[in-house]
Amino acid sequence: MSPEYPYQIVTFIDSSPAIGEGVYQGGNGWYPQLTLKRRFKVDGATDETIIARVEGYFKHQSPIPVQIGTLTQTDRMPVRVLPILNSEDLIHMHRGLIAHMGGDIKSRYPERDGENYYPHITAEYGGKNVIDVNRYENRAFIMSRVCIIKDAEDGDSRVVSYIDMNGV
Repeated sequence: MSPEYPYQIVTFIDSSPAIGEGVYQGGNGWYPQLTLKRRFKVDGATDETIIARVEGYFKHQSPIPVQIGTLTQTDRMPVRVLPILNSEDLIHMHRGLIAHMGGDIKSRYPERDGENYYPHITAEYGGKNVIDVNRYENRAFIMSRVCIIKDAEDGDSRVVSYIDMNGV
């Protein structure tokens, strides 16, 4: 049995896992990431179809600066996170991606899409810190590449593809 909403679109903050590598439980542990689109599916789509559609959007996007804030826990999040301070570009990108994917994209968490999208980096999961918060708090980076990850049978998510943001 495969997970019902297997795909996510993320950008990794520092190191990036290899194609096929686990993102949360692999040999390198939890890779710090910013999720651009949480768990979704497109009925009847293959990995190749998803890659083509996501690439069709992001290859035309320009890299954007991202400013990470300080550790917090908001009412809308069950875990502690590092919020993204300059989130307007990410919100615009998130909405554009959903529009580009069309009406057949189905989200596991539709209440977290659109105007409710909250750009952040998960710092805690299952009551444990999953990243070194001090390393990422108040830090800036340039987002220039996104990654499609897919849930695997072993409970982890694995890298399917990377897409460079070329702005062309």
